[in-house]
Amino acid sequence: MIDIALLQKVRIFSGLYPQQMQLLQSILKEARFSKGDYILKEDSLGDTIYLLTEGKVKVTKELVKGIDENKSGDKVLASLEASLLPTFGENGILGHAPRTANVIAATDCLLYYITKQDFDLLATKDVNAAYQITLNIAQVLSDRLHSTDENLVKLATALYIAVQQ
Repeated sequence: MIDIALLQKVRIFSGLYPQQMQLLQSILKEARFSKGDYILKEDSLGDTIYLLTEGKVKVTKELVKGIDENKSGDKVLASLEASLLPTFGENGILGHAPRTANVIAATDCLLYYITKQDFDLLATKDVNAAYQITLNIAQVLSDRLHSTDENLVKLATALYIAVQQ
């Protein structure tokens, strides 16, 4: 069982009261992945959000599609370390959209996860806790969208300069 003191450091769980943390602790499940395992696969459907507590993962995305089926167009977008207690797969409990990237274990990893079914159960037991988590997830996703927008502008600028020469 995951330690509540650790949960209190996780951004998407901020603002929860001690009894809400205990409820959350009771629904989190443990998962282990070996180095090289895919935790999430781009374009697959999933209903699970993960919290990395041990190890490192890399987030990749296929950036070149349909050009050469024999070559991988995967680009590493980020490396996440357990020391930062990152979460990923948030869309899994918010809706049924396809995964937007791959998450691959770069080392052996220990994660905790919540399925949409378990999150919905949490919501029936404590709607305020579910609301707070959803609000926190919205902020995380908003920050990621802002970062993606900045990177897109950089990419478009570089492409423009390259085409002009």
